[in-house]
Amino acid sequence: MVEEYQFTLYLHYYKIKKNELFKKDSIYKNLSILISGTVLAQVVPIALQPILKRVFTPEDFGVFDIYLKILGILFVVFALKYDMGVILPKNKIKAQIILLISVLSALFFTIITFLVIVLFKDSIINYLDINPRYSSTLYLLPFSTLFYSLYNSINYFLIREKKFLASSLSKVSRRGVEGAVQIGMGVGFGPALKSSGLFVGDLLGNIAYFITAYFQSFKGISIDKRFFNFRLMKHIAKEYIDLPKYNLLPELLNSFFTASLTFIVLSKFSIEDVGYLEATQRLLAVPAAFVSVSLGQVVLQRVSENVSKKAKIIPDLKLLVLMMTAIAVAFTVFITFLGPISFKIFLGDAFEKSGVYAQYLILFFSVSFLFSPLGQVLIALKEFRANAIWQVSKFFIIYALFFIPFESISSFLIAYGNIGAGVYLLYGVIIFIKAYKYDRSI
Repeated sequence: MVEEYQFTLYLHYYKIKKNELFKKDSIYKNLSILISGTVLAQVVPIALQPILKRVFTPEDFGVFDIYLKILGILFVVFALKYDMGVILPKNKIKAQIILLISVLSALFFTIITFLVIVLFKDSIINYLDINPRYSSTLYLLPFSTLFYSLYNSINYFLIREKKFLASSLSKVSRRGVEGAVQIGMGVGFGPALKSSGLFVGDLLGNIAYFITAYFQSFKGISIDKRFFNFRLMKHIAKEYIDLPKYNLLPELLNSFFTASLTFIVLSKFSIEDVGYLEATQRLLAVPAAFVSVSLGQVVLQRVSENVSKKAKIIPDLKLLVLMMTAIAVAFTVFITFLGPISFKIFLGDAFEKSGVYAQYLILFFSVSFLFSPLGQVLIALKEFRANAIWQVSKFFIIYALFFIPFESISSFLIAYGNIGAGVYLLYGVIIFIKAYKYDRSI
């Protein structure tokens, strides 16, 4: 290929040798390592929820949820989706250059975001209709996003190098620091600083996230200074231009989709309802936090490896779907019958309403838990357009709810949950159609 030949010329010019990757390994061994680390990382914040929900108010959690949703939207933009490309090339040098591109992009957007907040802080607070006492937390937002973005890019490098244990350890360090800071500030500080405890904990947790991943990733590895060459980076950025071209807008819309429940409820109801839904979303996301995210990373690595070897991918997908379906069904049954009482016991009387909201949303969360990680199959198969079309369609379908009046939050949540479940079922159909098409082609 012309692009590979051009890249070889660059390597020859800079006297850099190629380094091949992707040795044989078991998907289940890799998955078990990542899941173990993710479980440990999630045990800490979940175990702290009964304390945090009794220390901070629903309003605090409502504002914090808005903060995290904005962080999620900014995160997509910061690396321009080049972070996803770290795991794709067979050549390690290409992967390191893509990593460098994503890091420089994140630094650039951090500066831009901070300047916007400095200039328009009051307008942002007024637009979101948030109590002014939370205004100072906006200054933390670009830096927390930066460190989360840097971690994510480096974590893809860890997955590429099959350092699954290192990836898991970084998640544990993040949650440990985050939880300790939030509890410490919530219990040990006065009202003036207490309300910022959730936000400061998130920032320091993301810093710990990045530091741990950095040292685990580059232990014994040095980045060649010759990589800091504009022509070389420009060449690699152009070669992988499909990543931002076909993924940036869809992933941005996906982040808005993830934030849609928070934003629509904020516009139609109260900040306290946002706070109750924060608890609902956090606990309904437990299966995804334990399994789905790590599964997505392993699926991307495994499918990319099979594609490079021209091996079939459907057998692995069938087994994974069977495992995920069993988890989703068990969780759905539990929430349907025991949602309100379990939330009341775990989080306190004030959050029984969160359990009622969970009953309305459980179908949507279960279906998205099943198919979200399998979306990495489309990335590995370079089916960027199919993924983009689905992401854009999902965004417009769910945000149409902004223009529909609802008599109560219950009627809104029922509509939101059913529509969301249907959208993700369609995603599953698209994934398997593309996977079967690939298997038949080899």
